[in-house]
Amino acid sequence: MVAYRLKNFMTKKAIVILGPTGCGKSSMALKLAKKFNGYLISADSRQVYKYMDIGTNKDKGEWKNGQYVVNEVPEYMVDIVEPDQEFSLYDWLKRTGEIIKNKKKLPIIVGGTGLYISALTQGYALLGDYSSKQRKKLEKELNKKGKDFLLEKIKKYDPGIEQKIDVKNPRRLLRVAEVVLQTKKTWSPESVGSEIEFLKIGIKTDREKLYKKINQRVDKMIDQGLIKEVKSLIKKGFDYSSSAMSGIGYRQICSFLRGQISRKEAVRLIKRDTRRYAKRQLTWFRKEKDINWVADVNRAEDLVGAFLKNSE
Repeated sequence: MVAYRLKNFMTKKAIVILGPTGCGKSSMALKLAKKFNGYLISADSRQVYKYMDIGTNKDKGEWKNGQYVVNEVPEYMVDIVEPDQEFSLYDWLKRTGEIIKNKKKLPIIVGGTGLYISALTQGYALLGDYSSKQRKKLEKELNKKGKDFLLEKIKKYDPGIEQKIDVKNPRRLLRVAEVVLQTKKTWSPESVGSEIEFLKIGIKTDREKLYKKINQRVDKMIDQGLIKEVKSLIKKGFDYSSSAMSGIGYRQICSFLRGQISRKEAVRLIKRDTRRYAKRQLTWFRKEKDINWVADVNRAEDLVGAFLKNSE
């Protein structure tokens, strides 16, 4: 087994902008990046996939000389793997750590995947290599017997696993099964401490207003062509069972395209599942006591300014 841990960063500082989906993280992060000469790193487990823009709500930008740029600000960890490729927390942590280590400007990590943010800010050491024999066995079970079968095997050692991960994501489920069934312990990355100093800023939200915004955003995604985007992915050869297709928005549209549900029902389910996801995000983040919750970008700017000044 190989453990990867963030190290040799000296006194590197980084900002984290977090919160539930639809709360305005990207807008705030971009403003802070411009003001404090920073760059963005997406902490979204779905935005790593290519060709999946609308359903993952990627920041609108363009590629310039091999770099994705949003309003003249570089953004990393978007469009880096194919939709049928496996991309784990380990992969994200390793790549993100290398970016922070090698770039000179201020890193601003933005996203709502709580596990990614916790792994980075708490310095998790993640086991990276597992038995290929075990993996093949688990993949065979997953393909033949389905996600529920694998989930029940995991729950023998970790009954609360459904509160920790997205169990509807087959790749995530497979990865966790590798760890849990090998260690016969509950699933929890090992924290070893990070040598980066982080300032975590969360965006305060009114739940009712957030849910209304989520509903409106889903309607906008449909209008922008989410169904067409899914059709294009299928045409490219990424079938319904591809890793990325299990994400909210994609799996519901896949069900619609397969004739299992109506378009209206697909939209309703996307809204419902996105609201539920936002609720889970809020629950996750509220457990962390070191988040500075703000209502507007002015307060965020004050916090970042003081944080950077203290390092001078």
